[in-house]
Amino acid sequence: MFRAFALCSRANSHKSDLSGKMKNPFKNYLTGDEQKILGFLVFFALLGMGLNFFGVMPKNDAESSDSLNFEKDYEIKYDLRSVSAAELNTIPGIGEKKAKAIIEYRDKYGFRSKPDLMKVKGIGKATYAKLEKYFIDFGNPELYSETSESVKADETVGNFKRKGKNPLHFSVNINTATMKELTALRGIGPTKAERILKLRKELGGFTDVNQLLKVKGIGTKTLDKIKNNISLGE
Repeated sequence: MFRAFALCSRANSHKSDLSGKMKNPFKNYLTGDEQKILGFLVFFALLGMGLNFFGVMPKNDAESSDSLNFEKDYEIKYDLRSVSAAELNTIPGIGEKKAKAIIEYRDKYGFRSKPDLMKVKGIGKATYAKLEKYFIDFGNPELYSETSESVKADETVGNFKRKGKNPLHFSVNINTATMKELTALRGIGPTKAERILKLRKELGGFTDVNQLLKVKGIGTKTLDKIKNNISLGE
């Protein structure tokens, strides 16, 4: 019996040793401090996984999606010749006041190229540099530059007007002409030019030069004088 008791005690002691080893498998490999550090790392790793799983932390997929949508927004480009005030208001750096100024300038003078945007009150070179990426390119900026040959052409037109006739080579596209270009025609002053621009907007463009007869102050005699110097474009 004593022998059996001794064997049982030895077995329990061996079992206790094995249990101790199983409870802390890192005891033989790591110091106490190293085991604590490892425990902290495992704890925070599990905590992070738990937070991410339950939606507490932001998901990378959602961030990537938002980033792609943001980039797509920058791909949207507007046409200065047709963009609405509401659309202009969505462009950073414009706002309601500048949007109104852009629309008013377009209605009065029209845009012949994208750089014409700098002619709008409140939009200088610095502002234009920030905004131009939001609009499509069109027209030929050099053709309408104030430093180009068009200035000389204006002087020539002025000379002909003072003599009471239009130059034969001079032609104005009434579907794209600005107020300045319209007033270059004999018998068309700022008031009539503004009325022409207003009618053009109402009609959505001229399809026949005789539609100018609808403008107050323009009769058949005035139209006959400018008929050879106006066109409807292509």
